[in-house]
Amino acid sequence: MKVSIAALCATAAMATASAANAATTVLDFNDLAQAGAGRKTISQNNFKYQGFNFRSVYVGDPNFFTLGLDDPANADPNGTTFGHTWEGYETHVTKQDGSTFDVFSVDIADILNVGARHSGRFRFTFADNTQKSFDFVTDPSAGLQTLVFDMKNVTGMLFYADLGENIQIDNIRLEGSVAAVPEPATWAMMIMGFGGVGATLRRRRQALATA
Repeated sequence: MKVSIAALCATAAMATASAANAATTVLDFNDLAQAGAGRKTISQNNFKYQGFNFRSVYVGDPNFFTLGLDDPANADPNGTTFGHTWEGYETHVTKQDGSTFDVFSVDIADILNVGARHSGRFRFTFADNTQKSFDFVTDPSAGLQTLVFDMKNVTGMLFYADLGENIQIDNIRLEGSVAAVPEPATWAMMIMGFGGVGATLRRRRQALATA
């Protein structure tokens, strides 16, 4: 009997944990989209966005920008992407409150969205002060490509394109950044799990009462 109760409790706990693990925030910059073509300046070398800080190491008046909704260089057909005017300079990304975060993936494209092979690097710094770097080359076709990292307990992320090249980024997927709200299927699993526990306990009490 104890095994059955433990198993049912585990089922309910797994459903709850699954909901928590599913928590994801996506920085898609779509709320910054503007009509027309061309680059739309949104900030100088420091830019705060949805609890994160984007900082360029270039101090000579750089510009962070998004691409206009009608710009052919915009690699996001449903919104906009984020870029930096000056190639070759690092952009650092941190939480505004200094806490850690998990980076699952980032979408990138060459700055003109023509399938040019532009190269650069992402580097992650972790809570234990270790670092890990990933070199990239944009693929030879227009549109966004996804770089999957799945980095946990990150204190900072930086990215840059090599000198003479540039990229646009989009859809920074951050896992575990917000409290999860279980989906209907997860609620059903949880209810079944707890219901099973209750039914098992009732049967056990009845068995003891009639013994």
